[in-house]
Amino acid sequence: MEKIHKEILGLMGKIDIDCRDENDTIIIDLAGQLDIYNSNDLSRLIDAYIERGFKKFILNLEKVTYLDSSTISTFIHCFQTLKEEGRFVLASLQGAPKEVFELAKLHDVFEIFPDVATAMKANS
Repeated sequence: MEKIHKEILGLMGKIDIDCRDENDTIIIDLAGQLDIYNSNDLSRLIDAYIERGFKKFILNLEKVTYLDSSTISTFIHCFQTLKEEGRFVLASLQGAPKEVFELAKLHDVFEIFPDVATAMKANS
């Protein structure tokens, strides 16, 4: 499994990211600013995991300080891809990114949990 994670992480380069597999759920810890310059990388990362058979994802946004419309588009793409046969949820949304979600009424679309532990419990 470790080899797969390293192959997939090789796609990244512009944002701080850490991925781990816990009980067949991929937890992606993101840090920094998610924008048009790196949101496609995130989409490719998640698509690569999906191609390898993973269907459950938790994005930990605790250390994300900024996101733009391209990031929201990526989140929507992932959510729609996994809607029927998987799970794509967000955790630890706070600060400016949380305000964006509330203004766009996206908190009604996505499952958003206060932290990863709560998201994991809801998964079982």
